[in-house]
Amino acid sequence: MENAENIDQLALRKWITAGLQIPEVKDLYGDAGYLLSNMIAKYTLAASMYRLSERAHAWFLDNKIDLSSEYARSRFYGKSGPFMYEHSIPASVIRSALLQVEPTAQNVAEILAKSGFVVVVLRSEDDLLRSHGLARTMPSSWNFGDDPYARYQAAGIALSEAYLKVKGKIQR
Repeated sequence: MENAENIDQLALRKWITAGLQIPEVKDLYGDAGYLLSNMIAKYTLAASMYRLSERAHAWFLDNKIDLSSEYARSRFYGKSGPFMYEHSIPASVIRSALLQVEPTAQNVAEILAKSGFVVVVLRSEDDLLRSHGLARTMPSSWNFGDDPYARYQAAGIALSEAYLKVKGKIQR
């Protein structure tokens, strides 16, 4: 399924592109590294659909959640909820890719287009990523542009072909 950029993502992509034009930002002075990573994470989270792991998909089916409906991003998010919203490629990995290219609008757009979906996983699956050392990294043999879901495969987390349609305030 294609991850078509929406208006919120367009605004964030323009912010990221403009920020990378500032030498001090590109050199990560001040709090630029944090801010850039945060905007990258928000870009991915601003998508209109999140992919579901097979176990998360089963939970949605068991709880009779209609996946043809659209839900507020906050509905299934929170410290007490069963889910985590995971970036298929960690923001720090995307940030590194952006810092290695000339920050043109085209280069930034191409990298962000390859940043993958947010994946809704159970907290136990998030723990599995951590136990495999993949909480903030991709597998060592992975190169940018390879399968954005490689860390899930490496951790033994199966992904479904189902998606959660989301709207509203970005949860971070």
